[in-house]
Amino acid sequence: MDDLADAPEYDVFVSYSHRDPDLTWVRQELVPRLRAAGLRVCLDSDSFRLGAPIVMEMGRAVEGSRYTLAVLTPEYLESGFTELESVLAEHLGLEQRHQNLLIAMRRLARPRLGIRARLWLDMTSDPEIETQIDRLVATIRASAGTG
Repeated sequence: MDDLADAPEYDVFVSYSHRDPDLTWVRQELVPRLRAAGLRVCLDSDSFRLGAPIVMEMGRAVEGSRYTLAVLTPEYLESGFTELESVLAEHLGLEQRHQNLLIAMRRLARPRLGIRARLWLDMTSDPEIETQIDRLVATIRASAGTG
């Protein structure tokens, strides 16, 4: 019973740039596919509480999700908010001894060393997106014991 009480509210929190084309792709392509696969997705636009401090909501999203998915683009790397989200996810992973930061490269960018040292999904080619999303879903499901 304690395991259920400690279970995260979400399977994945999606961290992304709010500039187009990133915003449109995440909200209209990526998230609908993840939700169609049955994943509980935390997305700021529909999961963050109105009126709450944004930084507190970012922390709640990271802590309340099995994984944080960073959608890398040049704009993502320029945003202080997305940097904070990925650092929070890395720190939480160290505390829990669980690798909970997942990376998806949407458009070519050169992230900081801590991110470059990780294996990431290559989502830069639209024809490969479905295969990569399937791989992402399988990874998330496996950690939840629902794979």
